[in-house]
Amino acid sequence: MKNRIFFFALIGAFPVLSATAQLKVDQYGRIGMGTNYPNPEFKCHVAGNLLLTTYPASPSYEMRMKVGINTGVNIGSSSDLLSVWTDWVSYNNVLASGYLTASDESLKSEIKPVQNGLQKVLGLRPVHYRIEDNKLDESGKLVERTKPAYGFISQEVEKQLPEVKITEDQHDIKLMDYNQIIPLTVSAIQQQQDLIDSLKKELQELREQCAQSGNAAIPSQLQSRSVLQQNVPNPFTERTVIGYTIAEEGFRSASLMIFDMNGSLLKQQAIPKAGKGEWILNGQELKAGMYIYSLIVNDQEADTKRMILVRP
Repeated sequence: MKNRIFFFALIGAFPVLSATAQLKVDQYGRIGMGTNYPNPEFKCHVAGNLLLTTYPASPSYEMRMKVGINTGVNIGSSSDLLSVWTDWVSYNNVLASGYLTASDESLKSEIKPVQNGLQKVLGLRPVHYRIEDNKLDESGKLVERTKPAYGFISQEVEKQLPEVKITEDQHDIKLMDYNQIIPLTVSAIQQQQDLIDSLKKELQELREQCAQSGNAAIPSQLQSRSVLQQNVPNPFTERTVIGYTIAEEGFRSASLMIFDMNGSLLKQQAIPKAGKGEWILNGQELKAGMYIYSLIVNDQEADTKRMILVRP
């Protein structure tokens, strides 16, 4: 008799306990943790922070998800690495309307400008490829496929830029931080612009000198009829062909000159006569990089173009 009284008392108290419980399961199977009113839109509703841990394993790792009034939503890992990855389809795409990285001055030390950004960028090999893009279909079956993409090869970039930690080995593949390429690209553009401004200044000075000499009319007319063609192929690896056309009238001398990006003359080819011609340049004669080549007619610059030499 006493056992029956205790049983009915426990049943009568259960609704009260469940109404104030920290773990709530409603009649639809929705779970509420820290709340008695699970959001009907979700199967699990946690009021507070969430911790996933491997403790007491050693070493132990943690993943924390925190929700705060002033801090918003924070997701972090104690391993200093947070991967969007699954065993079935490898790494997943991350979609967002914006993406911010830590770049505050207070976090950095030994700050100094990037040196030789142009040479570093020219040493990189942009490639077009197909990359694994495995997905799960509606039935949960793995569908193996690939998709086209532009990018770099992590192993090549790692060798080209050894002074920074630009790659990370995870799940037997080598990941790469593409953001590290941005400062190098900006540095390369700035370096090129400085060279362009310097060449413009030199060209203006040459024009002023010709005007002061009083005999610039004939060279200027001759230059306007002289054509320097873009080298083919460009970029090139083994050899490239530079074509040109020089007007007959008033012709005295001509040559093709190749400069590096610092303005130093590397090669010069004399052109003995006017008319059409071409110069075959062997890629083994130069290092990989970007170069400037100019057509000089009667000691005046007729035209200037750029070419790129790459190594396989």
